[in-house]
Order: sequence, then structure tokens, then C-alpha cells
Amino acid sequence: MPEMTQTAGRRPILRSAVRLALLLATPEALALAPRPGAGAAAAAPGWQPVARGIWSLHGEPGDSSAANQGATSNLLAVRHGTRLWLLGSGPDARYTRRIAARLQRLAGGPVTDVIAPWPRAELVLGQAGLSPARCWAHADVAAVMRVRCPRCVNRLAERRGRPADPGTAVRLPDHLLQGARGTLGPFSWQLLQRGEGTPVTVWALPRAGLACAHGLLWGDGPPDLRDAGLAEMVQSTRALQAWRPQGRPIHHWLPEQGPWLEAADVAHHLSYWQALEQSVADAQARGRLPHETDAAAATLAGLSADRTAHPRHELNRQRVWRLLEDRAFDTDPAPTR
Repeated sequence: MPEMTQTAGRRPILRSAVRLALLLATPEALALAPRPGAGAAAAAPGWQPVARGIWSLHGEPGDSSAANQGATSNLLAVRHGTRLWLLGSGPDARYTRRIAARLQRLAGGPVTDVIAPWPRAELVLGQAGLSPARCWAHADVAAVMRVRCPRCVNRLAERRGRPADPGTAVRLPDHLLQGARGTLGPFSWQLLQRGEGTPVTVWALPRAGLACAHGLLWGDGPPDLRDAGLAEMVQSTRALQAWRPQGRPIHHWLPEQGPWLEAADVAHHLSYWQALEQSVADAQARGRLPHETDAAAATLAGLSADRTAHPRHELNRQRVWRLLEDRAFDTDPAPTR
């Protein structure tokens, strides 16, 4: 990977700061009045104010490791009337109790409701530390969590470089949503797909022009295709572009990882998938082998180098290669006799 200069290293931070300043100035966001008595407390370490009664906590970039202890997914907290909603919860109960205590000092009350957007260990295992908060998920998400989460505990522990705590409990959502879309508390939501039997739910605050797209959007590099399907990711990204919850546009998106994104970044995600598929298809048509990376596959014309230089890009390329090979085998005509 090329060495990043000091100036280049500052750019993502500056972009994030500018986006946050613009977001705080959005009239729709400022219309969200704080709960009486909550005061104007400064943000606790980790939690950042987004608008009145809304905070975000940004995870570490990259995959889970001993260094970041799995705290990689972005979280969103919303005060709505007497309730405090938490979208995502973190990698374990201990971590979540710590960030929830900091959030309580900001919001003036404890977390009352926690939502599991999709079955990712780093995003949902922490809800075990939020009893007696109500635990919500779409029924399809909860069904996949029931199968995967017990295995994910040990897998995440390996990445963190330490054994799972004895008796680690997996708390499954017990308040289940049905259907393709709906509303819950301050949120509008819809059900989408990553592929491979992995549902995701995306959540919007229509009055503030904000939405969260865990599992579909990334801000710390290219999106992540591992354990996902290319066709489903393309279809879901298009659904994000078309989404107008309660007839209102979405101006800012909280991704799985990285800083806040804008509407144009959703289009960039779609362009990335389309360019990557075309690049791999062209390489296969020329008889290239999977390990032979030419300049076109490495750069993807029209896309920024920070995406194609990221480690996830090469993993995505390998994944698309296998998916296109499988597609070709499935469509090959049967041999004639």
C-alpha cells in the first residue's frame, strides 16, 4: 500500500468535520427539540452530537483486531420523548455498558430500546449488556442471529486475541418487526438484502434527513462484499438511492464504518460495484487468472485511489471473480450427446 503523506492523512478527518458542521446547521435537524431537563451537556468521549437529541459513535476502521477489540461499527443514539433509542450496540456486553453509561450522562436517562440492524457480531453482541432495555430487530434478522451469533462469539474472540468470557450470553431480539418497511419510534425502516441469506434493515430519521445503512455503506474505504452477493448489494444500493421515507429526502448517511456520507457517496458505491464487475468480467474474457491483477483491475477508472488501494478492494475483487465464475458455470449449456 502506498505510504500516506501527512496532508493526505488529514483529508478524511477534515471532510468528516465539514460534514458534521453542515449537518449541525441543517434546519430540519435543529428542529428536533431536546428533552426538557436534559441541558446542553458536552459530548462524552466517543459520542458526538449530530443534532438535538441525536448522537453518533464512530467505530475504528478496518477489521476487528486485538488493537480495536472489535469496536468497529458505527452506532447512533436518538432521544425521542421519554425513550432513548440505540441503533447497534457494539461487540460485547462490557463495552456496551461503558458507552451506555456515557450516553446516559448526555441524554439524561438510560437506553430504553436497542435495535439490531443486521447479524454482524461487532454490531449486535453488545445488546446483552442493555437489560432491561427492549431489544428490537426484524424477524428475518433475528432468525439469522439465532443461527449465527453463538458461533460468532468465538470467532470474534479469536480476532480480538483473547478467549470469550466464560458464560458469554447472546441476547436475541424479542421484539420483532414484520414486513418490508414500517416505522418504529422516531425511525422509518426498510428491509434489504446483502445476499447469502443475510438480511439488513436500514433506518431513517426523516425529519432530520438522516439515515443509517449498516451492512451496505462504508466510509473508511470500499464497501465489504465478504459473505454477500454482488447482485443483492447492487439492488440494495439502488434501493437506498430511491428511498424517500415519509416523502423526505435523505441528505446524510451513517455507514457501517467511517465518517458520515452524503447522497453522492451512495452513487459512488453503486459505481464501484458496477466498475468492479466490469473489470473482472473483462479480465476473465481475456483469459486472465484470478491472481493476475492488471492495472485496470487495480485502479478502476473513474474511482478514487483510496478505495482501490484499500485491502477490502482486493478481497472484493476475488469475491466478484468467484461469483462471476459461478454465474458462468450456471449458465453454460448442457453438453450435447
